Amino acid sequence: MAGEALAPVVAATAVGGAVEFALAAVAYRHRERPGARPFGWLSLAAGGWALLQVTVLMAPSTAVASGAALLAGAVSSQIPMLWLVFAVVYTGHREWLTRGRLAALWAPLTAFSLVHVTAPVHGFVLAPLEVVTENGITAPAAAETLALAAQSLVAYGLILVGYLLLIAFLLDSRNVYRAETGALVLGGLFPTAGTVVVSVAGGVHPGVSVAPAMFAVYGVVAGLVLFRYDFEGVAPVAADLLAEELADPVVILDDADTVIDHNPAAERLVDGGDLSGRHADAVADGFADRVADGAAVTVDAPGYDRAVSSFSLGVTTVEDQYGVPKGRLVHLRDVSDQQRRLDQLTAMQAATQRFIGARTAAEVADIAVRFASDVHDQPYAALFRYDEPTDALVSEAVTDRLAAELRVEADESIRVPRGTGPLWTSYESGELATFEGERDLVIGPYAFGSASALFLPLGDHGVLVIGTDEGEGYTETDEQLGQILARTTETALTRVEYEEELRASRVAVERRNKQIEFFNGVLRHNIRNAMLVIDGHAQHLQTRVGEGDTEKLGTIRTWCSDLTDMTEKIRAVNDTVTATEDERLERVDLSGVLYEEGLALSERYESVAVELDVADDLTVAANDLVADVVEGVLSNAVEHNDGARPRVRVATEPMGEWIQVRIADNGPGLSEDMQTQVFQREMATSQTAHGFGLYFVSVMMDLYSGNVWFEDNEPTGTVVVLEFQLAAETPELPPGE
Repeated sequence: MAGEALAPVVAATAVGGAVEFALAAVAYRHRERPGARPFGWLSLAAGGWALLQVTVLMAPSTAVASGAALLAGAVSSQIPMLWLVFAVVYTGHREWLTRGRLAALWAPLTAFSLVHVTAPVHGFVLAPLEVVTENGITAPAAAETLALAAQSLVAYGLILVGYLLLIAFLLDSRNVYRAETGALVLGGLFPTAGTVVVSVAGGVHPGVSVAPAMFAVYGVVAGLVLFRYDFEGVAPVAADLLAEELADPVVILDDADTVIDHNPAAERLVDGGDLSGRHADAVADGFADRVADGAAVTVDAPGYDRAVSSFSLGVTTVEDQYGVPKGRLVHLRDVSDQQRRLDQLTAMQAATQRFIGARTAAEVADIAVRFASDVHDQPYAALFRYDEPTDALVSEAVTDRLAAELRVEADESIRVPRGTGPLWTSYESGELATFEGERDLVIGPYAFGSASALFLPLGDHGVLVIGTDEGEGYTETDEQLGQILARTTETALTRVEYEEELRASRVAVERRNKQIEFFNGVLRHNIRNAMLVIDGHAQHLQTRVGEGDTEKLGTIRTWCSDLTDMTEKIRAVNDTVTATEDERLERVDLSGVLYEEGLALSERYESVAVELDVADDLTVAANDLVADVVEGVLSNAVEHNDGARPRVRVATEPMGEWIQVRIADNGPGLSEDMQTQVFQREMATSQTAHGFGLYFVSVMMDLYSGNVWFEDNEPTGTVVVLEFQLAAETPELPPGE
């Protein structure tokens, strides 16, 4: 098998095999790295193929050479599939390699190899071996058969798929291993392209392949790429990941927070423009920490026409195909205008609190124009209120800038008669009016040019004017903010107006209460004194008249006593009506009141059967007049009962935080109309003694924040329901306090 070409072929193949075995060992040492394991198996197979081919060339006999050739063919048939597995894993698609898919792809080449290797045993030959001498080399070679051509077609198809995967991955904009992938694609051309070139040139021998030696070249390139040199930087992908025309700045940071690439817009963030190689904090103090937190950042950016610019940070982790983080892409979205609007809305919330605290219209106007000037950046601001006596809009507050433009004193009132200019147009229409500065801005008798303004109606109160001599008119957002300010101002003016009316009403009520209290005091004093005089004279006459007149004098004395008691009751009712709720209500033992009034009723009317079903320890929110309320209902139940044996039943029924007192009688009952009318004042004075009765009951229950109503009793009669609110529990005081 010796010849002139034999020595260099054997040497090249042997060196290639040694290199492949060495690469397999390196891959094993770095087996934790993504793609290292399939690369190691690929290198091991290539090294085995080279070793078996050396054995074929150096075999002492044809039989040994033929056996080695069969094994070499079996090993070489696995390389295309191993190459495909390596390409799939390297490109980050390991999940594709399911058992079913691997079995389906590996089956054709493996089946061919098994049949081919075992041909001496079963005699079924797919590609018979023939000993051929060419170029001084004698070695077995497989005959060209249809089965061998099919096997070659499948093998080259798998190799092509692997290449396509690598090329697609190379073109993927998300690939952070551009240089590495490019090196693998170019290195992979050596075995395939080298074999094709040698074959086209005539080849060395039909049974000898240069692929094992060429494979060593690919292996060295791949090994250096995978295990030696750092091709993993993220900078090569910056051109694809960054939108070069994007108006917002975009920078890429490595793990040390160093800027390794950026788009042109990022050059506006710093003096000098170029950020590459500088630490992230060159953008702004603490920028790296802001990136880590995803928080917004304020930058004194020289490339922007504002003092400071606000940016929201969109941070995207740049990962390789295995999901390993390699850097961060930071998108700085300019939100300066949004931040300004947010600051204005925040200031509006603070101003709202000031509006709430304002006590006069002048205070409200001052807050509105100051907000427009200081926060809304509208130096020309004024609030005009409608003055009904003069039928004019009169300034309540004016900014100093506007007063200077109009050449008036800051505290001088500007009076605009009806129908004069856009001010009245906005007030009468109730709609916002925009003045874009195309002509002189007219406010009543005054005018000045080069200003834009918004006329914001305040309902019936007037108009708020805000303006500026900067910018190019108003955006929709500007108008919305102006309308928010106007609505808040209008609400504050309405509240102030109502509060002024309420204060005036309270003063009038307090004055009237004091007058009533005075005249009631005088009336009670005079009536009480008169009753004492009348009663004294009646008592004196009782001893000096005949027996028939003594009874009449007793009636006079009874009415004197009743009228005196009534004046005291009227005083108590008046005090209750004019008192505050805290002063009016106290804790009252309702159980005791019900027992006392029920007992008094049975003593006063011996013919009436009184039944009490009252729970103990019922404490309600009322006052001393509650006894008169219960007495009034009980007396009404008896006085209007025409039954032969009147009955009255008093029962209590708890209802959560309330207690119902149900007073039932067996009288004639009330119609639905009468049940409603009986609580009216007119019915009270006409249907009850001394002008008291159920109207008094209704008034007092309302003052107690309670309720009263009628229900029908069965089989006859009426049930009066008094609903009281239970008094809140008070903490017990220690002894001695």
